[in-house]
Amino acid sequence: MSSSPPAAALPYRAMLLATLGAVLFSSTFLLNRLMATTGGPWVWTAVLRYAYTALLLVGWLLVRREWGPFWLFWRGSWRIWVLWGSVGIGVFYSLIAVAAQFSPAWLIAGSFQLVLLSGLLLTPVIYTDHRAALNFPAMRMAGLVVIGVLLMQVPNLVEGFSGRALLGFALVVLSTVLYPLANRKVLVYLETTGARISAAQMVLGLTLGSLPFWALLSIWGSLSGPGPTPQQWGYTFVVALLAGVLATGLFYYALALVGHNATHLGAVEATQTVELLATVTLEVTLLGAPLPPVISWVGMGLVVVGIVLYSRL
Repeated sequence: MSSSPPAAALPYRAMLLATLGAVLFSSTFLLNRLMATTGGPWVWTAVLRYAYTALLLVGWLLVRREWGPFWLFWRGSWRIWVLWGSVGIGVFYSLIAVAAQFSPAWLIAGSFQLVLLSGLLLTPVIYTDHRAALNFPAMRMAGLVVIGVLLMQVPNLVEGFSGRALLGFALVVLSTVLYPLANRKVLVYLETTGARISAAQMVLGLTLGSLPFWALLSIWGSLSGPGPTPQQWGYTFVVALLAGVLATGLFYYALALVGHNATHLGAVEATQTVELLATVTLEVTLLGAPLPPVISWVGMGLVVVGIVLYSRL
């Protein structure tokens, strides 16, 4: 049996895995925008992704013969999974899918980096032990990220007030609160029960919990608009595989490695800034999107600097 890595190395290992996951996760913003600009209803962009994710992960656990014990555990605590799956996957991803109708992929990816500040501000709400204290040095670094995100929004103001752009930004900001809230609430629950589950089981648990939400949303989508486009069937499968299974699995595994340290949890979540760099590169080179204006590049630079300084804490 191989020995476990030294405790001091865990944060670095966790951040490396989370960074790889962030690169894969950039497919979400890119393909969501592509589907939005080619007429794909946002409802099916969201619903199909997690339908595929559930099927892929159930198949994975069946192959590994882990489905039976996991299902017994999930069924015994289904209320927790349904609650936080609906919040941290259902509502969260619906907001991201709607925002893709209003903003380019790189701007959504950049605005999502506010998750760093949201994760820090949520600690008094989530924890009841020493982790509930606000980390003010970390919040100062997060302030640079906030300034960077605001600078990225300047072109929208220069071009004139746009209700659609403002709505897209507001949806992303709300999503940055729901995402870490649900993740950490489930991790705290697992701590209190002493349960040990794999990253794939964590992702599947939340995905199964979100299925009632997606069922209701799909009924509404069927009654209020057209069905999915042919392209959506394929693109959502790619997103489910790269982001829903591989990227999210890496991310939750990284969270589990540092699960007892709120600052390291924030650092792992902060690696999602790589999504921004990967998304803007791919959107410009593959989709032919125009280069962001100079002020937006300055904002992105501040976001990256803020994340780097934060990680050095």
